[in-house]
Amino acid sequence: MSVPFNWSLLLHQAWHSIFATRGTHRRLTPHRLRVLIIFWVLFIPHQIVTRICLALDNIFFSEWRKRAIKKPIFITGLFRSGTTYLHRMIASDVDTFSSFKTWEIYLAPSIVQRKLLHLLRRIDALIGQPMYRLLSHYNSGKLGDIRFHHVGLWEEEEDEGLFLFLWDSLFTWFFFPDARGMRDYWDTKGRRNKRSMEFFRDCVRRHLFFHGETAIYLSKNPAFTPMLANLKEVFPDARVIYLLRTPMEVLPSQAAWLSFCWHYFASPIEKYPFTAELLEMTAIWYSYPLKLFDSWQLQDFLVVKYTELIQSPIEMIEKIYKHFSLSMSESFRNRLQVKTRGTNRHSIGITLDEVGYDRQEVLHSFAELCRRFDLAD
Repeated sequence: MSVPFNWSLLLHQAWHSIFATRGTHRRLTPHRLRVLIIFWVLFIPHQIVTRICLALDNIFFSEWRKRAIKKPIFITGLFRSGTTYLHRMIASDVDTFSSFKTWEIYLAPSIVQRKLLHLLRRIDALIGQPMYRLLSHYNSGKLGDIRFHHVGLWEEEEDEGLFLFLWDSLFTWFFFPDARGMRDYWDTKGRRNKRSMEFFRDCVRRHLFFHGETAIYLSKNPAFTPMLANLKEVFPDARVIYLLRTPMEVLPSQAAWLSFCWHYFASPIEKYPFTAELLEMTAIWYSYPLKLFDSWQLQDFLVVKYTELIQSPIEMIEKIYKHFSLSMSESFRNRLQVKTRGTNRHSIGITLDEVGYDRQEVLHSFAELCRRFDLAD
């Protein structure tokens, strides 16, 4: 299968990032120009190399196509609802699950790239590890500057990044902050291209083939939330964990995190851009999956309340394992005891008013949701 690419979206964003920037969140400030130069210098060559390597996979490692993906688990929910925390807790059960790490998503989605990087790592070890030290410095420096959740090259991360190779992702909004064209990625009326979903499935197959594992694939991707029907078409036996956090906390935390992303890559004209669009997106990402689950088999999904996860993480993970008929080893249980210490606090440090939302309007808009799931104000 040829690898698709959303040229229309990229060309639209590229044009408007140069010729239609005045009074927008894409102003051509010195910071923005540096970001654009770095983006284009790195993006095009990496796209070319990756596509060549994906093609070479079919020549040198053609068996990857036969790799089965059995009953994968997808962690979804709104941004800032605890998906990263839960993902990394469960992913530490390496005897049961396998997840993409940051370097695998953004540097080496192909088997050939991973083989080459592993070869370079062995060569680097023979000459005193200068490349490893450089990467470690970048990992603790530039990546350490990413706020709101820890990002590391060797940490499990959100596999939405794979869709950037197709330029068919909500993440393109971070680089080009313009709401036009983004609705397809947050609204259920839009559909992710089927070929894009098949590309993602093939990336998962490559990943499992490379690691030589019979493990269950574990994904964390909030951007799948409005596209769960698409997900089920490509992964019919997929199981979904939906994280549910009160909108009183999600809205300000989400706005603050996305604000950081937009200021990191662009030059917005206000501190918290797109608050109206985010409010609309939030309403859809609450209502759609909860309605969809009414037509699913109970064993195919589980709604997890954020407060219960944070207050009793081990008990909640045990509940998840029991619900999906998974066995929890003692070694994993012991790791959880260590990893979950001191995680019962969840203050976001920012209020609805600071972001620009009216508290009473938010309470009114989400009153039914909060009553149904007993979500605290």
